[in-house]
Amino acid sequence: MDIAFALNYTNLYMIDTTPEEKTPTWARVGAGINSVKWDGNEKSSDDDYYDGEGQASTEVTGGQIVGSFSGHRKFGDPAQDYIASLAVKYGAKRHTNFKRIAPDGTVTTGDVTLANISEGGGDPNSKGDFSFEARFNGLPVIEPGNKHSFPESITASVVTVKIGQKVKATATVTPATASDALLYAVEDDTVAKVAIDGTVTGVKAGKTNLTVKSAVLPSVGKTVEITVTAA
Repeated sequence: MDIAFALNYTNLYMIDTTPEEKTPTWARVGAGINSVKWDGNEKSSDDDYYDGEGQASTEVTGGQIVGSFSGHRKFGDPAQDYIASLAVKYGAKRHTNFKRIAPDGTVTTGDVTLANISEGGGDPNSKGDFSFEARFNGLPVIEPGNKHSFPESITASVVTVKIGQKVKATATVTPATASDALLYAVEDDTVAKVAIDGTVTGVKAGKTNLTVKSAVLPSVGKTVEITVTAA
């Protein structure tokens, strides 16, 4: 089935919560977020010329890609907690890496400044408000995608990992024309934890389940077993 008018939730947003480290720690920006708006923040020059017969000409001279995110504050969510922690920090501390994966597989990655961070507030019996802006600094890296259909199935392998070590879960999406953006979750995070990229870390000896779902069609997924052994 062609993705055509893909719904907004099929976009996957990620933020690096450890920008000071060499290797990014990606966390999904999704929990509590119910509105996302992108703006080119364009700058333009309007000029009048004699050969324009009284009509002006416009040239777009620059811009800045800005994403505005808003919703409700969810404490304990890695992305929200990281962003909220920067509310009274300024300068370079507001810089981090941001990634967007569109339904067609287009990946946009770059350095951003987090601005206008706001948490809390609202009616007495309402969830606390939460909002921020991710402003790309310069032109981000854009890797065009060529995916145009919904996934039909996902295959994944069982995971075996030792306590304290990490193993990347392997999963394959079919057909090949479907986006391979995936979401991962563990049933018991006291046994193992999983990062947004599918990296599984062993916590204690035992077994639990790993669920892998398509980001563009969450009803398509696969559950496999994780076995954590002694180090």
